[in-house]
Amino acid sequence: MTKTYNITGMKCQGCVNTVTEKLSAVKGVDKVQVDLENKQVTIEGKPWKWSLKHALKGTKFELGDEI
Repeated sequence: MTKTYNITGMKCQGCVNTVTEKLSAVKGVDKVQVDLENKQVTIEGKPWKWSLKHALKGTKFELGDEI
């Protein structure tokens, strides 16, 4: 299953790397693709949205609505 979400707080490639690392570590995530220009992240797999949001807790990034 593939889902795309809006994400806030990203401004540079370092942000992309951090978001990719944090979300890739979530159980059920098979692949993460971050689009800096459009401020979106596409996730393949079957993770719980709550788990994705929790993975970004303590960072300046916030997972938004599914597109």
